[in-house]
Amino acid sequence: MGLVGECLSDNKKNGKGDMTMENNERNDVFLKTLASILIRSFLFGLAFLLLWFLLYLIAPGWMFEMNSRWFNIDKRDFELINFFGMGFYKIIILLLFFLPYLAIRSMLGKKV
Repeated sequence: MGLVGECLSDNKKNGKGDMTMENNERNDVFLKTLASILIRSFLFGLAFLLLWFLLYLIAPGWMFEMNSRWFNIDKRDFELINFFGMGFYKIIILLLFFLPYLAIRSMLGKKV
């Protein structure tokens, strides 16, 4: 009969079948692993954002001097770039890492 035929006949015998349960378990493991990766990525992104903020808070003069050597920008442009850069980065890590993490965790929590 072959492997496919045996699997199909097993599914017919057991109602839902063992294959469905095995696939659900694999999906749960995959989703838990993905959620773990997403939350770690979010935390690393948050740590980088905190480092950027603290560096900007503690040594803004040094940061400006370093960047003004490389790029022809004035103090106002430097402050705007940092302010909007931090805001944009925060939105990106929330949208790309934290919200998918919450969606996956809520999906896993609703499973019976």
